Amino acid sequence: MRSIAFLFLACLIGSCQSNKEVTPMNYKYGDQEKVINCEGQNNALLNEALYSFEDDLLNTYDAESRRPITAYGQFTFVGLSGQAEFKRIVSEHSKIVLSKLIEEGIIIKNTGAKSNVNYEHPAVVCAIDNLKDAALKKTINALISTNSMDPVLFDSRLRNAGRLVQNQRYLAFYLSLDAYFQQLANLDMKPTE
Repeated sequence: MRSIAFLFLACLIGSCQSNKEVTPMNYKYGDQEKVINCEGQNNALLNEALYSFEDDLLNTYDAESRRPITAYGQFTFVGLSGQAEFKRIVSEHSKIVLSKLIEEGIIIKNTGAKSNVNYEHPAVVCAIDNLKDAALKKTINALISTNSMDPVLFDSRLRNAGRLVQNQRYLAFYLSLDAYFQQLANLDMKPTE
């Protein structure tokens, strides 16, 4: 009986020590329309990532008129190619969102791959599966299956994505991951809030 109690206590202590410390997040955009809905995923975080990304773009590229088409138009090419001034663009809130995307395993740092996006994560699979452009979806899936996915391959193809993102929210979410958050992971962004 004593050994069972000792084993239970050891397991309890071990599980407490192995749990990651999870910091709560303030959902700044929690009142916005839920446009990303992936079954079994943290949709609140996925939508927060999209809206935080878009707010950063608007604040940087079109702060006066706040037109997504203008902001996306100026960002998409340089974002996908990794040439954007990410340190200038990123808000403190997006740094927190990035840390949550890393905790969820959607973004994985230091993989040695050309992108830090975990293309096998169900949320990423959901985003790609919901792309309206069948040819784009097929190309992305082919590159993923051959382990040769590289966001730079889409910098010219998606240059005009700003015209589409208001009606194609999964495309916008995909861009938030592969053109923005995965690039921020390379810069080792730490939130200061």
